[in-house]
Amino acid sequence: MRQVLRTLRLTIRAGQLAIVAVSLYQSAITIAGYRKYRRYREVRPEPPEGLPRFGLVVCARNEEDVIARIVADLLAQDYPAELRDVVVVAHNCSDNTASAAARAGARVIEHYTAAAGKAHAIEAGRLAFGPGYDFIGVFDADARVAPGMLTEIAAHSKDRECLQAEVVPIADPDWLAEGYGFGRKARNLFWWRPREALGLSTTITGSGWFIRPGILAQYATGSWTMTEDLELSVRLVTDGHAVTYVSRAQIACGEPRELKSSMQQRSRWVRGHIHVVMGRWLPLVRRAATGDLRALDLAVYLVVPTRLLTRMGVTVTAVAGLITPAFALPGVIVWAAMAGEWLAPAYIGWKERLVRLSSGSLMLGLRHSILSLLWFPIGAWAMGTARLRAWHAMPRILERETNNVR
Repeated sequence: MRQVLRTLRLTIRAGQLAIVAVSLYQSAITIAGYRKYRRYREVRPEPPEGLPRFGLVVCARNEEDVIARIVADLLAQDYPAELRDVVVVAHNCSDNTASAAARAGARVIEHYTAAAGKAHAIEAGRLAFGPGYDFIGVFDADARVAPGMLTEIAAHSKDRECLQAEVVPIADPDWLAEGYGFGRKARNLFWWRPREALGLSTTITGSGWFIRPGILAQYATGSWTMTEDLELSVRLVTDGHAVTYVSRAQIACGEPRELKSSMQQRSRWVRGHIHVVMGRWLPLVRRAATGDLRALDLAVYLVVPTRLLTRMGVTVTAVAGLITPAFALPGVIVWAAMAGEWLAPAYIGWKERLVRLSSGSLMLGLRHSILSLLWFPIGAWAMGTARLRAWHAMPRILERETNNVR
């Protein structure tokens, strides 16, 4: 019995040490990256010698209500018209997406495949462009793009292989959409911008990303998950490439307003994440073992993809140590992790005006916290249905504002 208790105690302490170590690592990235980003954002990058030519692919499935907006945004870019072409891939559509996109001024490809997944639409779009393009850009049909986005991407493109624009939420007062949109803003501030400043790789986030055509062609086959963006990110970093985050270029995307649609979307994301971990994590770890810090950072992210896990784990560890000294870790380590999980984000959020001392701001933060807890039942359901490869159409909202990106 003593041996069982001893083994149990060692196992618990090992788990506590692991979660505290990941927490301290993520806090160090956030704090160091934020401090560097405050200087980094004031410095303009060295532009390329010539402006790159973009082939812009809009992936659409039954998007007739919103497709004209994204086409209009891309055609209205403050960028030479001869250096950008727009193709809409109407993938497995059963509505009037293709005709709506054509009326908006885009070149349209109607593409049908037996299998679901955006990777098929991306490949069809890539093949639609001939030689002479420097980057292929990929967009979702419900996104909104500010006129200066291509100019910013071009300015950051020198010696880059793949770039991801910062994704911000479309302004939407809906309870659910606004709550999840707050989380997107927080993730940009606490997670991606610090990594941008530190030179670490980001992940491709579905829409608003750009890649060299030759590199995209190398990865045209082999994708087998429903989260082709995360899978491609891991494959790129495993092979020594990087995905550069560009916070000065922003693209706005909407959040579902219906709880059912939101949970279906997030379940698909979790299933895809699980499949990527199962199939791609070990090669990424082997890359990290060679001293590649980008691979190490992404490998940690795949296992612990949200600060919600570390924040809860560290808090439970601290409370358990106070109640049961037998399970207590050194206090200086635990309370340093607690400060990194709670105090550092609160200070940065207040400094960057993510949150304000107002009832509306505090209620929005509380709403986001409640919605964040939904990830646990969503994750449990997704793990229990990991083999399901379902794609559900998301209801689109035509917001009154033209867009809310700069």
